[in-house]
Amino acid sequence: MVTFFTVVQYFFIGVFGLVVLLVIYGYATGNRIEKEWEYEADFRNDKNREFGEFEIERSRNVKTEPEFSFKSKFKMRHESLTQFSKIQIYLEEILVLEGVVSSPGHAFLGMDAIQNEVDSPQAGQICRVLCDGKELVSQAIHLD
Repeated sequence: MVTFFTVVQYFFIGVFGLVVLLVIYGYATGNRIEKEWEYEADFRNDKNREFGEFEIERSRNVKTEPEFSFKSKFKMRHESLTQFSKIQIYLEEILVLEGVVSSPGHAFLGMDAIQNEVDSPQAGQICRVLCDGKELVSQAIHLD
């Protein structure tokens, strides 16, 4: 009986040691992202269901990027989005993203659609979504 408890004890010590080693390895080799700021605007319908999101951030990968860089993305599912429609995302009066709807009802704009970088956004600034020059929705940004 003592042998059984000794085996169980060494098993748990070994598992704990393995977990500690994996955490140390992950920390030593992992990519750490440092964020200067991050904002988002969530677009919701009258039933409070989210149908779109706009995100902007200024961040860097500590190991590979010496300077902070601007990143932005936009996604939306809306029935008024028709294929090949021009979609533009403005923050206040600055055109941040611009692209074309690739499939009916769905829009996704990523890093390749960035038109202008935003230096210092503030919570409460208005994000406007235009489709073929007509405003679909607008929402204030907030810290993420």
